[in-house]
Amino acid sequence: MNPNVLRYAIEVERCRSITKAAKQLFVSQPNLSRDIRELEEEIGFSLFTRSSKGVVPTEKGREFLLLARKAVQQFQVLEAFCSHEDKDRLHLEICVPKSPGFSSSFGQFLSRYSRGRILSADYRETGALEAIQSVSMHCCRLAVIRFPDQYENSLMTLLKQKEIAFELLQRSEAQIIMSERHPLASASALTEDMLEDFPEILCEDASLASHFNDPSPEGTGRGFIRVQEHGSLLDLLVRISGAFAFLPPLPAPLLSERHLISRPFLGPPRKMTDLLIYPEDFHPTRGEEQFLKQVRLDISRIRREG
Repeated sequence: MNPNVLRYAIEVERCRSITKAAKQLFVSQPNLSRDIRELEEEIGFSLFTRSSKGVVPTEKGREFLLLARKAVQQFQVLEAFCSHEDKDRLHLEICVPKSPGFSSSFGQFLSRYSRGRILSADYRETGALEAIQSVSMHCCRLAVIRFPDQYENSLMTLLKQKEIAFELLQRSEAQIIMSERHPLASASALTEDMLEDFPEILCEDASLASHFNDPSPEGTGRGFIRVQEHGSLLDLLVRISGAFAFLPPLPAPLLSERHLISRPFLGPPRKMTDLLIYPEDFHPTRGEEQFLKQVRLDISRIRREG
């Protein structure tokens, strides 16, 4: 019996709707319906029935879901026990935004802390909603989500609903990143008018706009190129003449090795927030503590450089 499917069933009971539960779980309604149906076939009785109040548990389903909650709680205890590390092992499992800044911190973490230890690391670059889902379903104990300020209230509500704790890592304002050979490289700051003749490269978390029914950004300059990976974005900034991108502040060594520069934007501020999220009963492992220490060190260094 899959613990994740038990969590799905618990969410359906809480929402009293498969449609609403699917949205909260970030899964498709047909897949959720199929998972519930397969669970019912496995246990041999119906969990839910439809009524004027929505989808409600059957009498036997109510008893099953009560036991399922206890089973999920015990599974979480088991996961925490299995994540315990001895001094010769280093384990890290984390979801982070698709950002060259975090990949740089991950490389520094491995270089600094993994020597002489048996290393187990699962580093996933995901969007905010996928990271929230991973933490909620205990597929990942720790994640960093990045989002524009316009989504803050909605995401805070979602985290509370899913009983996910959070703490602020940083608030930042996007800068313009471009090649050191860009025609505007000599300018100390840039405006929208100065950028209108150049192509913008976009690499944003489109899942947020889709989930909250907002239009996707269309770029500031003369046309835009949308990519899914920041590694591709940095390469294109060098290869495409006149290209630029809005990104949170990046480490100076990373910009230098890519022959890139950053410039402030003299236009409407593009503010971003990075939140650390984890289950409410979270206790960090040594690997998690050391990775977060590296991230915070890098954030402090970038602030000093700025």
